[in-house]
Amino acid sequence: RSFATEESLDSTKAFEQVRQMMVENGHTDGEVTAFFEGLTIQQVKINSLRSQIRSHKKLKQISSKWQNLASKALNGRRPMPRARSASAVVLTEHSMQNEYSDHSQQTKEEFIDKVMVSCRVLSVQKLLKKASGTGNAEMEKLLKDLQEAEKKQKKLEKQLEQAGIVIAEDIPYAVAKSKVEEISKRMQEIGSSQVEHPDKEIQAALREEYFKLEQDMEKYSTALTLTDEYIAEQEKMERDWEDRIRKDNEEAMKKIRRHMPVDVKNRSEGALATETTPNGKVLPRVLAKRFKRTNVLQILRTNPNDLEKVHPSTLENLRVTGLTLTERRAIHLHLDGVAQKWKAQNKEKNAERKWTWFKTMRLNFKSVEGQYWRHIQQYGPPGNHPYATRQNPDVGCPLIGKQCPLKADANPSYDNDYGYTDDAEYEVSTVQKADVDDQGAKAKQEAMEFARAKASNARSDKLKKHYKGKVIEVAKANGSCENMDELMDNMEMKQTKWIETRLTDGDVPNSEGVKKFLIEFREAINEVKLAVLQFAGRSGMQISGKRDAKNDKADIRSSVEIGLCEEVCESSKDFFDGIEEHLKKMGKEDKRITLDIKLLTEMLNDLHDRNVATLKVMGIERPEPSRKWKTRAELTVEVQVKLGPSPEEIAALEAEEEEYYPPARPPNPFAGGGGGRGDLMSAIAGRGRGGPGRGDLMSAIAGRGR
Repeated sequence: RSFATEESLDSTKAFEQVRQMMVENGHTDGEVTAFFEGLTIQQVKINSLRSQIRSHKKLKQISSKWQNLASKALNGRRPMPRARSASAVVLTEHSMQNEYSDHSQQTKEEFIDKVMVSCRVLSVQKLLKKASGTGNAEMEKLLKDLQEAEKKQKKLEKQLEQAGIVIAEDIPYAVAKSKVEEISKRMQEIGSSQVEHPDKEIQAALREEYFKLEQDMEKYSTALTLTDEYIAEQEKMERDWEDRIRKDNEEAMKKIRRHMPVDVKNRSEGALATETTPNGKVLPRVLAKRFKRTNVLQILRTNPNDLEKVHPSTLENLRVTGLTLTERRAIHLHLDGVAQKWKAQNKEKNAERKWTWFKTMRLNFKSVEGQYWRHIQQYGPPGNHPYATRQNPDVGCPLIGKQCPLKADANPSYDNDYGYTDDAEYEVSTVQKADVDDQGAKAKQEAMEFARAKASNARSDKLKKHYKGKVIEVAKANGSCENMDELMDNMEMKQTKWIETRLTDGDVPNSEGVKKFLIEFREAINEVKLAVLQFAGRSGMQISGKRDAKNDKADIRSSVEIGLCEEVCESSKDFFDGIEEHLKKMGKEDKRITLDIKLLTEMLNDLHDRNVATLKVMGIERPEPSRKWKTRAELTVEVQVKLGPSPEEIAALEAEEEEYYPPARPPNPFAGGGGGRGDLMSAIAGRGRGGPGRGDLMSAIAGRGR
């Protein structure tokens, strides 16, 4: 009695028939190889079980003979001979125990595995030897590929074991699913791996059981995820989820585009917050900041075909933290089509990186959307979402602030309309030669953008190094730096606005103008106060109760934050001086503003001392300024240049010019070179105008008419 599989494989004709049928059915050479490999492995397992059942009857007759043969086969001396019966292929557990009872380094299970592997290898070697004798090159190549595949499989299995990854077993879907549910239920009954019980023996037994349940859960869950039924079920769930959210995603896309200009990439944060929108409104500062800081939103105005071609690092460097559900909906819908192309091309390295980035975005979106969906199912959708009160604490949503998914999604809100198109209109991406007449301005703009990007990357690298890669601390530090940048931008913008108003309307406005100025001053001081309190708290300073330096905590900030904080202190003091200057020129006093400025100045001085002390402890000098903030004197000059001379100033200059330089006589109509080119006497009269260095008499004569 010999193996049925070996007898069929020995026949070249039968082998070719099976192979031909598989090729005709569309199977590749690799699939054919895998089929026969699996067939060989399965047959070895079956024969192993048969041999264990029948070994008890024939143990005495075959033990001495097969023990020696098995040992030689394992040592690689010579292949095992063809077995006469299926029970003689693998040694029984009893015979192995008798022979290897003295081998401490080799267990019975390891020996069984080695014998089974040896049988499989020997079967392939035997088939390969027979195929080489028949002259069938195709069959010989197939068997060699099978042999190489087995070697590669062994290496992969060994690598997975070293990495601690469990190799999934072939378990039916129904069995694996029921086992996962059963194990999950029992694990919930026990509680955790650190379960406690008054009886120490029961406690030890429960912990041991929980450990085994964890191993079984990993085994069955891994097998479950590899079944065809599970994969089909997950694909159906994904399709149903996409269909359910599509309408909301489309509405979210339209909402955001109504707030976002098509050329959002080319506009600065200040321009977005000050320029008038198509329907006559002004975009809120918070949205202008969000579009420029959380720059992943800008892809909503980028053609998906252009995104398909970008380098993966462009997507990976986009800021994606803090996105609301509405923003995630719009981004997911916008990228869904191009992401399928990345998925189809994921064998290519760059496409794989882009597909991985999209999967991460999609996974986070599903998590946020699932939390939102469950919350509205429990407490109601927007418009019908009551909140718990002190009178009725058990009725309505109990979450406060952004803990509630609805409030978190509404910060910022996209329910307004600012007149921008909500259609799929994108900025045209072209490669164009620079304007020759404006090369300097373009080069300056490009240099500034490059410098900002370089500074931002350098800042992130320094923060990661200082906080030793702690993601939360780095995120907090980045947020603090961005808030300081934003505060200085706001102070500069407000200073410019006030200076322009004063130069246009005069130093002493009417009562309504004074009232408006006072309101803006108070709001600006309150904004600075909140920001400075945050920066002081991050430095470890005591910010509640009576100030006492003994209650300060350790300052863990990096030199980057401290340097930027010093810039905030200096620009804030100049900002306060500007407010006091405006009040003085208006002839107005406000005790509340004066007191707030005094208290904030004291806090800024304490913060400055804190910065200097921390830098001294760190043993480093103050970093170079990250930006050039403008004083009110510099802003005044810029505004004056922008506005140009007033009509009164122009009239005064013309009068002065007329006094010192009387008008030239009309040109002689009979002389040549008319048309305002000037005659000899006009040229002589014009010499020396503008001060020294402008030419003498001969130069004036030579230059006439040019």
